[in-house]
Amino acid sequence: MTELSWRDAVFSLKTFAAAMLAVFIAFKVPLPQPTWAMLTVYVVSQPLAGMVVSKSIFRVVGTVVGAAMSLVLVDLFADTREVFLLALALWIGCCTYVAVYLRDAPAAYGAMLSGYTTAIIGVPAALAPLTAFDLAWARCLEITLGIGCATLVSQIVFPRTVGDVLQATIDNAWSDARQWTIDVLRGQADAASGLTDRRKLVGDIVRLETLRAHAVFDTPAIRAAEMAVRHLQARLMMLMSVLVGVHDRLSILSGERPETVAALRPLLDRVAMRVMPALPTMGGVEADNDAALEQEALDREIMGRLPAFTALQQDRDQLLLYSILLRLDDVRTLCREVQQIRDRILAGAATEAPAVPPFARYRDPMLAAAGALVSTMAVLTAAVFWIATGWPDGAQAVIFAGVICSILASLDDPAAAATGFLKMTVYAIGVAALYVFVVIPRIDGFTTLMAVLLPFYLPVGMIIALPRLGPLVLPLALNTAALLSLGNDRPFPDLASYLNMSLGLIVGIVAGVLMFRLLRPLGVAWTVRRLIADMMMDLAQITASSGSVPRFSFESRMYDRISALFTRLNPAEPDDLAAMRGSLAALRIGLNILALTAVRPRLAADPATAVRSVLAALRRKFEAPGWDDGAASPLPIIADAIARLLAAGPAPGVTEALVALGAIQTSLSQHPGFFGLPSARDAASSATVAPLVTA
Repeated sequence: MTELSWRDAVFSLKTFAAAMLAVFIAFKVPLPQPTWAMLTVYVVSQPLAGMVVSKSIFRVVGTVVGAAMSLVLVDLFADTREVFLLALALWIGCCTYVAVYLRDAPAAYGAMLSGYTTAIIGVPAALAPLTAFDLAWARCLEITLGIGCATLVSQIVFPRTVGDVLQATIDNAWSDARQWTIDVLRGQADAASGLTDRRKLVGDIVRLETLRAHAVFDTPAIRAAEMAVRHLQARLMMLMSVLVGVHDRLSILSGERPETVAALRPLLDRVAMRVMPALPTMGGVEADNDAALEQEALDREIMGRLPAFTALQQDRDQLLLYSILLRLDDVRTLCREVQQIRDRILAGAATEAPAVPPFARYRDPMLAAAGALVSTMAVLTAAVFWIATGWPDGAQAVIFAGVICSILASLDDPAAAATGFLKMTVYAIGVAALYVFVVIPRIDGFTTLMAVLLPFYLPVGMIIALPRLGPLVLPLALNTAALLSLGNDRPFPDLASYLNMSLGLIVGIVAGVLMFRLLRPLGVAWTVRRLIADMMMDLAQITASSGSVPRFSFESRMYDRISALFTRLNPAEPDDLAAMRGSLAALRIGLNILALTAVRPRLAADPATAVRSVLAALRRKFEAPGWDDGAASPLPIIADAIARLLAAGPAPGVTEALVALGAIQTSLSQHPGFFGLPSARDAASSATVAPLVTA
């Protein structure tokens, strides 16, 4: 309760007002079951106005598609109940597959709705085929009414736009990026603060994409600056990947050549000073001139410190220094660009920017297939139970088996979530029974109905607004509304019918729980393993890309996986911490593989052959099942390739290839456990270069 704020109270009051408005209109029209209008308001309501609009659009689409499909199934199979239920189960499974596959894309919500709306409309319609169209039409009207009321209230009553949250997230992302940059450059990126900065930044980068997709519905300025937001995402991702490389190289160089890092420290501090926020007293033309002069001085110093190629041939540690200096220039450039884009977006200034590829999200067909299987089998199980028992209210079990599996199929541990849903349903049965049999029979009029419902829905609505607790409590609000059975065309249920309806609800949810436990017994650990395996497969695939994979597409997909990984891991656990660090190293390896594939055509025959050998070795390693120690380590081949490129001399593309190879070698040797390599000592020994070739 300490997490609640006045914003949550406002959200709860707005949601309740929208629900009561929808119920009032549904009674006046009249529509058969105003309960569905109330339910819809609580389903689509979000604290942010743009999210309500985007969610509502896809709910309307999903409802219409589901209603149409229910009419098709009833028309085809109403006379053969078994075939109808089989077709319904397969349809819900297909919709679940699409919803889980698309994950958090807005269209995923429409796919999910298309599945269980078909069950909600189709099962009662199949029992009375002559009323199928009327039932589908009424349900669509009730749901659309709820959507309209929720959208109207969210837009006109103390609206909180997604655009405001997006702008705050942009500010936070830049602040996190700047702080982590300063920590890395000053050698203060220890395990605690450094990883916290990275975790926050990854979350902000991925959250920007979700907020941008919703902000276009409620903030015209963001719609106009949509391309600029994508450019900001791209620059932040590039900056973070560069910082990972700088951090790893400085760590190695600090252990092997502390005197080199000490000599480099004044330059690192000066670059860090350029990244720090400007003091309030700074500004004006003179300050701008001073900044430009400092920028030029830093450029000259960085270029002047770059080791010559002969130095690289004589001392391998000079390659680390060379890479650090190159990345320092990248850090400065990227920080400056992020600052400029961020300022333009927050100021609402018009920007003309080249097109950026869409943010690539990762997809998991196996998880989607598992969700589809669970949904199909749960519906079939409930259907078999209904047919075998001949229970008149068994139809409710079929409906809610489809609903529960559709909603929870994408979760890491859906069985636990379904069990929690079942508990909240039991509580809802008790709350609704109190209203149906004790409170509502003693009241008269709509105003009194609002007065008696408010004490329950006000606190529940406040908790729903909390991201951590909302999904747990939402079933209590939804099922209570469903069991109230507010309707124009039927009286309140008697005790026997209420108990049968409640039992049907419980049986359907239990069927979902059982199928989740039998067919999806794997939890968070399984999801983590799949995310890492997909990262490795991506790395294996780009080794043969010949430079054709767009950097932004690869990078955004990797960051999407990294963000999903970070939300499931605890940095306080050593193994989880190693996995978090290793995932960032995998990103750096991927970016350097792309650099190798791009530079390879410019190399002479022998260096190009060496690079091809490295790419082939990396592909074999990352394609190996479990990428375990059974696959040969690519480190000796990388070391040999570096020696061959050094021997080739300063030919076209050689320096760029050397930098990329050194970066891959560094990332692999710094995170051997993550990549299934020998211990750090063995990896360092195998990576030692044979006697260096001199010019």
